[in-house]
Amino acid sequence: MNEGLANGERPLRWLGDSAARLTAASALLLATNLLWIIAVVLNVIGPVGSLSAGLLAWLAFVLDIPGVLLLAAAYAGLTREQGLGWNRRRLAITLGFVLWAGVSVYWRFILPLAIGTDLQDLFLGLLGANPGGLRLAQASWASMDELFAWWIAAGAVFFATHVLIAVDYRRSSEGEWTAGLPAYVWVLGAAVSLLSTILIVTALLPVLGAGLLGSTFTSGVVGKLLVAPNVMLSGYLSSLQLGRSLKAARRARAPP
Repeated sequence: MNEGLANGERPLRWLGDSAARLTAASALLLATNLLWIIAVVLNVIGPVGSLSAGLLAWLAFVLDIPGVLLLAAAYAGLTREQGLGWNRRRLAITLGFVLWAGVSVYWRFILPLAIGTDLQDLFLGLLGANPGGLRLAQASWASMDELFAWWIAAGAVFFATHVLIAVDYRRSSEGEWTAGLPAYVWVLGAAVSLLSTILIVTALLPVLGAGLLGSTFTSGVVGKLLVAPNVMLSGYLSSLQLGRSLKAARRARAPP
């Protein structure tokens, strides 16, 4: 089973073969979605020791970027391991994940820094919990509009890339690990996340003009922080198990 998934005879690079990258990516992205769910719980019950919802949110914002880049590396290495030329579909998947990572770094970290604060303070300000953050956000209307636009764009790239993964899944041969991916679960989770992002942005835009928080905020937050992470959690559990089984099969084939 799974011949051609990873070339067990050649020395592994520091990132491992494509199956090893899939395993590492799944572990990081699984942790990211768990952090979001726990952050929601802590937001309700309050901090537990040094753990707070804000700290876990920052960890989640950082961890998913290397996780997605590892997924990109897994697809980048797959055709090379099979001794084939570049597959345009898989090249598009690789570039889609890299583009998502770049856009995410820009809107999460660079734009807020240019405004003069960080992302957490801006969102707390728009929600009425940080007057200083609210003043900065309202004084930087154009930058906030750009931030929201890039946030939605990142979600759209993430969704489109997972649609390509689903197409690739349907066209994968039996010997490729891509044939075992939870592709449709990932598409569902990415779609819920994108829709939720749009609902949140729609609710926050009036606040920039000194208006009230929009009615779509609650449904957007539930989708973004509860529904989408739970959907993706099941998907990454499945892909993590797939990666572990591939590694076990490779060890079993290795000469004593």
